[in-house]
Amino acid sequence: MTNWRRTRRWSSWHDGAAAFARGVYAGIRNPIAHEAGDELEENEALEQLAAFSILARWIDTATVEKAP
Repeated sequence: MTNWRRTRRWSSWHDGAAAFARGVYAGIRNPIAHEAGDELEENEALEQLAAFSILARWIDTATVEKAP
């Protein structure tokens, strides 16, 4: 039986999810948290919410494994 975590598919998904998480936090969350008074247009706010929604869905479906 193949160890799922050693497959190219798992590695690609894991790397992509990690990069996406860093990106939405650096590019969306951090600037908004540090710039008081800036209001987003409705469509921009919805797009950003959608990005975080995808990340939240991925986190909800992830499993936590303990190291041996």
